[in-house]
Amino acid sequence: DDNSLWLSHLMVCFYNENEITTEYKASLTSWLERYIQLRNNGARTRVDISEAMNKVNPKYVLRNYLAQQAIELAEKQDYSLLQQLQKVLTNPYDEQPAFEKFAGKRPEWARHKAGCSMLSCSS
Repeated sequence: DDNSLWLSHLMVCFYNENEITTEYKASLTSWLERYIQLRNNGARTRVDISEAMNKVNPKYVLRNYLAQQAIELAEKQDYSLLQQLQKVLTNPYDEQPAFEKFAGKRPEWARHKAGCSMLSCSS
């Protein structure tokens, strides 16, 4: 059915699909049903909705692992990644094919690296 198709498209957004409970999938499916119903009942076209969403949902976000990599390089006097991040994050809503590598999920290597997915407070 359509809900299963929508749900399968969203599953790639999660880091570990195996940790997603049946209850969470049911809740997400329920939300999708309401969203699709609202979308289909409105006067706005898919293009209008997509454009509106793209104006408020940036494609590029400074993720912890990117910041940590930039910090580690900067500590070695290499500011290249910092400069790239500054450039891409100046226009985070725009398509920037040269910086596509910054639009993805956190890589697996960063999952347990301090500063990348685990934060601590020194206060």
